[in-house]
Amino acid sequence: MFLCYVCKAHHKSSALLCQHLRLHHGLYPGKTLRLKCGQPGCCLSFCTYSGFKKHLVHFHRDVALTHTADNVDTQNEVGEPSTSQAVSTDSPISTQPSVDNNHVLNMCASVVAQLQASGVAESTVQAMVGSMEELVNDIHRQAREAVLSCTSEIEGTDLEKKVEKCFEQPENPFSTLNTRVKRQKFFEEKWEIVEPVDYVLGVRFDVSRDKTTGVYSQVPVTDKFVYTPILGTLKSMFKNTELCESFLQTKQYEEGIYKDICDGSYFKSNILFSQKKHAIQIQLYFDEFETANPLGSKKGIHKLGCIYFILRNLPPKYNSVLMNIISAFHKHRLPAI
Repeated sequence: MFLCYVCKAHHKSSALLCQHLRLHHGLYPGKTLRLKCGQPGCCLSFCTYSGFKKHLVHFHRDVALTHTADNVDTQNEVGEPSTSQAVSTDSPISTQPSVDNNHVLNMCASVVAQLQASGVAESTVQAMVGSMEELVNDIHRQAREAVLSCTSEIEGTDLEKKVEKCFEQPENPFSTLNTRVKRQKFFEEKWEIVEPVDYVLGVRFDVSRDKTTGVYSQVPVTDKFVYTPILGTLKSMFKNTELCESFLQTKQYEEGIYKDICDGSYFKSNILFSQKKHAIQIQLYFDEFETANPLGSKKGIHKLGCIYFILRNLPPKYNSVLMNIISAFHKHRLPAI
């Protein structure tokens, strides 16, 4: 038996364990994926499912076979029938229900979301989703034709009707994500995305050159800043159970050693933080970034100012990760038309 390091559930094969981690715990492939070996005495972690599965098969296969053999012997002692077939660590047989359409859709949506989060243009994402939709349709059609060709001798029977019905049930998961509106709606329902809100700071006049006539004129420009609600962001963050556990951990203090702001006398004498052990510590800081080519001759005209925040309650290993540095405000200017 292979042990899940998250919920301590046992699985008969490495393939079933990997399927369990994907579907039940949402651990999909990506840059931040870390799979820990849950077998007793092993503390290794892996970044890919292929490496994780190879490790289980090569180093823990004997343990899994031993547990399985013990279970068979126990069944024989109580008079239950046993199977004479050899036990395989990668056998797809399982008492768990098969993968349904929702799980497949969630996996495809996570792939698309990771592609969008990496900064790929929306047109590229749209082209990829369209290509994958056509590919899945082709695979579905080829599989249907292959199965029906094997049942060509029994045309008109109940078996042929059942096969036709089976291939009518599965839906293409990428059809639910084939437009930008559909993707946004699905992501909002699945992950409760916190949408930014625009606020107008004021209107000013700036000099602009007409590309057709070449005449300079004054045009009104609206100064705005975009605010991502901090409370909504925190609510979304604390849905992660691992983050909540890290948030509630008690920090260890060493006298005379300053590792964090919490070790200072000002923090310890603060009315809020000295009385409320788990009060949220939000640290804000400002930085500017270039949205276009940062090395070009006009690198300054597309610069945006942004205010970020991190939670000082979390350990440094989490605050040093880029995904945990949250953008709260940024200012931009738009010409009023």
